[in-house]
Amino acid sequence: MSSTAKLVFGKLCQYAGQNGQAYPSYKTLAGDVGVERRQAIRAVKELVDYGLIKPVGRRKGDGGFTSNIYAFLWHQIFSDDDPTDPGDKKDTRGGVTNVTTPRCHKRHHLVSTMTPEENHTRESNSERTTTEEIRLLLSGTPLSKISEKELRVLIKRHGGKRVIEAADVAAETWRRELKEIRKPGGYLQAFCVDLIVTEWYEPPHIRAAKSEAAAERKRAENDRQEELNKAEAQESIERDDYWHSLSEEDRQKHRDDFRASAPFMQDIKDDFLDGLAKLIAWDKRQQMITNTGITGEPSH
Repeated sequence: MSSTAKLVFGKLCQYAGQNGQAYPSYKTLAGDVGVERRQAIRAVKELVDYGLIKPVGRRKGDGGFTSNIYAFLWHQIFSDDDPTDPGDKKDTRGGVTNVTTPRCHKRHHLVSTMTPEENHTRESNSERTTTEEIRLLLSGTPLSKISEKELRVLIKRHGGKRVIEAADVAAETWRRELKEIRKPGGYLQAFCVDLIVTEWYEPPHIRAAKSEAAAERKRAENDRQEELNKAEAQESIERDDYWHSLSEEDRQKHRDDFRASAPFMQDIKDDFLDGLAKLIAWDKRQQMITNTGITGEPSH
């Protein structure tokens, strides 16, 4: 794993805090880690490929996407155990001897020493995380009205992974068809039983990537427009300065030239006439610079 991916993973863990919820934007991740945004995107993809996190697309109230929420996945690197080690042998990894006895932390042993109450708490937390992910996928659709009891029944019947997949396909199907859903529980149950993924369906990470790319294009377009606005504002200042640098005789000549070119506008107001004459004067100056390469002021 690259060092950038490790830094990003550590930062995601810091964002998650006690509730395990992390949903920073790529821009925030990049800034906090000290890399370019594209490097942060590659690092997140690396963590996904490695099996450490799972990004889930989040929708805003208007149906658009916002930053991903990241689910943290269990991985063997979190365990100090050799999968073939029963947990009660001498461990000589790293050139030192470590005896894994019951005095070690419970997670060091393949046979769990958790009490039934601890196991129940762990399972409840896992189910709650799964439920939250499902509700996130269903947000903004009539399926979000499904009850907690119905969700728990579906998860126990089909498994959390199956219900998550079905929930996303069902939600995207509704967003595409906008059909009335009277019984969210029954509707989602049908998808869990007979999950058919159509050609148009795209999983959350692909939709999130496309949304992020669209947002990036929008930001680039806004940046270009901002540059154009700045350039236009600067040209307006330079145009005004040039107009005021002309003698009254030269200004009147430009006014007369405009009237001669537009005889139907003889009764135009003076302030509007000055604005048009100013544009003509500036255009002539720019043509003179282009043709001769002279940047100085013309002699009067």
